[in-house]
Amino acid sequence: MNDKKKGKLQVSVIVIMILLLVAAFVLFFKGHYSVAFVLFGIFIVIINFISNWTGIKNADYVYRKIHKNNEKW
Repeated sequence: MNDKKKGKLQVSVIVIMILLLVAAFVLFFKGHYSVAFVLFGIFIVIINFISNWTGIKNADYVYRKIHKNNEKW
């Protein structure tokens, strides 16, 4: 994926997360509890997916760096 598409994807995910969080709080305080909890659940799932993906990406980076450093010796 090139940098332009990756940047647009990151911005769109951030905007969606902010909108989900704001909508969940607004609906919660207006009294629509079930819809607010569903939106908050979607927000939590997105956050969980991003954190797991970032953790895997970082672990892969560390593994490749260690492997690259071992090849030098």
